[in-house]
Amino acid sequence: MPEVVVQGIRFSYETAGDGFPLVLAPGPQGRRDVWLQYMPLLGELCRTIAYECHAEGGGPQPGEPHTSAGAVDTLGTFLEVLGLARVYLASQSVGWPMALHFALQHPECLEGLVLIGGHEAEMDTVHGVMSLPARLHEMTVPTLVLLEAQGHAALPYAEILTERLPHCTKIVLSDSPLAPSARVPALQLGHTMMGFLLHCERQRNLIRGASFLL
Repeated sequence: MPEVVVQGIRFSYETAGDGFPLVLAPGPQGRRDVWLQYMPLLGELCRTIAYECHAEGGGPQPGEPHTSAGAVDTLGTFLEVLGLARVYLASQSVGWPMALHFALQHPECLEGLVLIGGHEAEMDTVHGVMSLPARLHEMTVPTLVLLEAQGHAALPYAEILTERLPHCTKIVLSDSPLAPSARVPALQLGHTMMGFLLHCERQRNLIRGASFLL
């Protein structure tokens, strides 16, 4: 498992596959392992990278990724260290505020954004997202809001995102929760993400091909 230390922060990450990079932001408690079961599938399309960060020689960086004011800068540092100028970014619900703030501050770095919501939402997440409605119209990156059916009551701000983001698609997975230990829902989630990323890849390649004609 590769590690790199930058400015007192130790980044640990795992990768799967090749192609355009897909970065999986840390999940609850800043952990990357919540993504590991999805990586073989997602790695069939993208160079998939799951990361977490810690204070050098210690525990998790003060302020978990979904609450830390420096989380956006931390993600930017990680992309810079890996030499990634433009990526797809996916985040679970605790990381939605960080992912949205990153998209607003660094639109040039994102080709697509995936926001995954479960039925348990923390108040920090609610407050973090609800502070953004006035700026959501500024986001131009294609966004997928991917929810489990039970998440509607816990994630009322998902409707705000759907309504106010210019290029947002919402998909609800109704069969069962998106529990990390459940194999079939994980495959369902992975395949849904793949469909969205395939669409983004077609658009990216179309634009890139058109630019060659200029």
